[in-house]
Amino acid sequence: MPEKKNQETLSEEMAQLKLKAFRAQMNPHFVFNALNAIQYFITSENKKAAVMYLSVFSRLIRFYLKHIEEDTVQLSEEIEMLHRYLKLQKLRYNDQFEYTIALDQELSKIDAKIPSFILQTVFENIIEHAIYNQYKNYTIAIRFKTTKKRVHLEVGFTYHTSGIEKVTYAPDYRVQLIKWQDQIRLLNDFKNYSIKKKVTFNNNLTSKGGDIVLSLPNLA
Repeated sequence: MPEKKNQETLSEEMAQLKLKAFRAQMNPHFVFNALNAIQYFITSENKKAAVMYLSVFSRLIRFYLKHIEEDTVQLSEEIEMLHRYLKLQKLRYNDQFEYTIALDQELSKIDAKIPSFILQTVFENIIEHAIYNQYKNYTIAIRFKTTKKRVHLEVGFTYHTSGIEKVTYAPDYRVQLIKWQDQIRLLNDFKNYSIKKKVTFNNNLTSKGGDIVLSLPNLA
């Protein structure tokens, strides 16, 4: 029995180390491209865009540094981070997509916590997939719903494909998605978070899209 308990303890400690490693990665692909975008704005003498981009990017970095050792994050802070991240991506891609974020209650009244470093990879996957496939009129509608035990994220996305040639290039961000799936598996296995994701698609001839529903534990 003591040997089995020691093995279980060791396995849990290894899982904790892996989770910390996932959080510490901070998505180097996104950071590298953000720095390239800042450099581009500077060299093209678009100083206003460069200053704006650098300001939002620095706030995002401070958010990561603040929470890198934490297992949970306030939902209100995560939503603010999401706004900054999407604002950066819109600026980087010259407004090639639009987004809205809706809450089931006022942001100031939200008293919920979720596992840290969960949401960005989901939205990077959505945006990068759209950009690389040259989707037109791309819109993302985001809604958060909270209960005492769960936080539900609903993402609806639509786009037009008329006249677009199919792109077969698979960008590097898919590697991040695989790592994200491993992170979710570890959280479910060792912390019993029961994180669930459901994706559905519609296949109209010219207007396509889908819905993503992500269910997270409320750890407040």
